[in-house]
Formats: sequence, C-alpha cells, structure tokens
Amino acid sequence: MFMLVVHLRKNRLIMNIFVKFFAAALLLLVTGCTRQEQPQGSIMPTGNHYERAMQLCERNRYAEAELILKEGELAAEASDNRLELQKCRETRFLVARILNAATQQREFEMLHDHEKTANIAQFITLAKELLHHTYEQEKIAELQHQYEKQATNRRHYQLLAYLFGILLLAILMVLVILYFNRRRIEQFNSILDLNAQTIEQAQQRIEVLSQESEAHDKEINRLNDKITSARRSTNERLGRGKEVFDLITAGGKLPPSADDENSLIEYYSVSHYATFHQWTTGYDHLTARLYTYLILQDMGKQDDDIAQILCVSPSAVRSIKSRVKARKK
Repeated sequence: MFMLVVHLRKNRLIMNIFVKFFAAALLLLVTGCTRQEQPQGSIMPTGNHYERAMQLCERNRYAEAELILKEGELAAEASDNRLELQKCRETRFLVARILNAATQQREFEMLHDHEKTANIAQFITLAKELLHHTYEQEKIAELQHQYEKQATNRRHYQLLAYLFGILLLAILMVLVILYFNRRRIEQFNSILDLNAQTIEQAQQRIEVLSQESEAHDKEINRLNDKITSARRSTNERLGRGKEVFDLITAGGKLPPSADDENSLIEYYSVSHYATFHQWTTGYDHLTARLYTYLILQDMGKQDDDIAQILCVSPSAVRSIKSRVKARKK
C-alpha cells in the first residue's frame, strides 16, 4: 500500500482523480447516512392542526379542538393543501355535531326527558367512536407510509453502499495494475542499465587488451560475444526504439523512416511511463511528430537541436511547437 501511495504521488493526475472521487463518494455517503428521518413515534409534524385537534378530542376537549380545526382550515387554504383542508372540515363538522348534541343532551336532562337524552347519548357515543376510528385509520396509514419510506431509503442506502464498494474496488484494481506496470517498467530500465554497463565494461576491456603486446584474441572474441548478447537482449525487450533513442542521445539524427519514429515513441512510452502518461492525458489527439517533439524537448534538446535531429527548418519546428500548445487541454 505504501508503494501504491508513492506511485500516486508521482502521477498527480491519477492522484487528483482518486482524491476527488473519494471525497465526492464519501460526502454522498455521509449525507445519506446523516439525513434526518422523521421519528417513528411522531405520526405527523408538530404544527399539524388535525393531529393537535384529535389529541384534544381524545381528552374530551371538543370545543378547543373545533377552534384548532378552524385554524387548520384557514392554514390549509392559505397553503393550498387540499388533503389537510378536507380532513379538517370533515372532522370539524363531526366535532360540531358532538358539541351540539352535548348541548341538547343537557337541555333534555333539565327537562327530564330520559328517552331523548338516551338517544342523544347514544348518538354522541357513536360519533366519538367514528371520530376515534377515523383517527386510528389515519395513524395506521401514516405508519404504513413511514414504513414503506424507510424500506425504500434502506434499499437506496444499500444500493449506494454497493456502488461505492464496486467503484472503490475498481479504483484499487486500476491502482494495482498501474503499480505492477510501473514495476515492470522499472525492471526493464534496470535490465537496460545492466546491459549498458556490461557493454561499456566489455568495450573498455577490449581496448585495454588491444593495447597490450600479447595476443588476446580468444578473450576479445568472448567479450564481443558478450556485447552482442547484451545488445540482443536489449533489442529484444524494447526493439528498435532503444536504438533510435541511443542514436539521438549520441548526437545523431532521427532516421527518416516512419517506423523508426513510431518505435522511438513506443520505447519512450515504456521507459518514461509517467511523463508519457501526462502527455496522453494533458493533450488532445497528438500526432507522431508532435509526440516526437515532446520527447526531444524532454531529453533537453533546444529548438535548433530539434530542427537538426528532425532534418527540418527552424520555422517548421516553431510550427510544430505552436501545434503542441494548441492541443494542450
């Protein structure tokens, strides 16, 4: 994991993408998890007139309930809440009937009309039961609605967690691939350096043996075979691109063949992976010649040197340079 972090620090583009994605996903997950849900115990909002009125009716305070339902009608009309307006009107009508019946019951009690008093008492009981039954149905419907809402939210959060896990796993897989690709490139570079060191040592040894008076043909032939083997190993791994790169490094010119130029680009994309990756992501649709200009510039070549290497005029190099700047994102 430490090596992955080191590799990310070397490739700022991938690091920025990873940080931005992780921050966005984390913010989305935290926002979803800390989202305030309505407590299950409270059936309706605190300012709901219907709920407050029904709680008063449960305590037989119908006169106060009627006033609150009247306020609820006015508030529902102002907010154009037709459902709340209908509930308040229907409930207030039934509460008003109960209050009128209670008044009539007291009057008949004073007149000692027991039959009518009993009938009105039965009506009041039925009205209260109807009011209570309607309120219970409202609470059951509200609980069912909350349950379905919570179930939907749970499914949403589970899906969000699954997606977050899949995306995080995909990012980790990409990072692992980049890490092992980087290691492979470093191994290639170490092999190239080892082969170059072997060739240099063998050439120095051949020069020393050639200056001596004694014949060392057998050892010289062995060293030449060693040089040939090291060069063959290098060429087998990175092909013609390495030869072209060494030629330019030694002060030579780029061969006119398009295959040689493409081989140089392919070699540089492996041997200088981080730099080449920044070019591919930082520019739009670069041609082979534009890539070659960037490679030569990265090698420390000036525009006059690039003109000689490419066998073109300085004005052509300036044109290439302007085309590269125009394609920068």
